Amino acid sequence: MPFLAPSFARLPPLDYLLADQVEPRKKIARHLGVSLRTLQRYQASGNAPRAVYLALWFESRWGMAALHEQAYNEARHARAWVASLERECERLRGVIRVHEKAQGQPAAANGGVFHLV
Repeated sequence: MPFLAPSFARLPPLDYLLADQVEPRKKIARHLGVSLRTLQRYQASGNAPRAVYLALWFESRWGMAALHEQAYNEARHARAWVASLERECERLRGVIRVHEKAQGQPAAANGGVFHLV
């Protein structure tokens, strides 16, 4: 699975990430493992450690959109794989029908293989 986190250059500004949160700042600080005062200092300076940016990004609309996009793409890929397996099963059922039909008829050992079209 590819990395979903953006590079540091592609992260939104800290103010945007904090503004996107619906929880109170105290709860956000607790979630990040820092004090409320530390979170306020980060916001005042407009800078925080990368781990804080990433934690906030994954909780933001941008992070959620990336996760949903990944889940959607994986579901589509899985469905396409299942469809290909279903087609293969149907093809093999046809092979079995041909062999069952040819059973009991005197023919070459590989006779059913040549009538598979």
